[in-house]
Amino acid sequence: MLKFKVIFEFINGRTKELKFEAASKKEVISHITKYERFISNEKELVYINLNNVVQFMITQEK
Repeated sequence: MLKFKVIFEFINGRTKELKFEAASKKEVISHITKYERFISNEKELVYINLNNVVQFMITQEK
């Protein structure tokens, strides 16, 4: 499993950073667009309303 960091930027200018473990970047994007909720590495359940997201960036951690 690879580690990814996803940074969301919201309409109000706030940002939120989450960490994922997934097989590929495509899997992370699929999860984001399908469920609108995520489990970060800290095991907290985080709900993100994609209607309020301006953009998000995915980077692979080493």
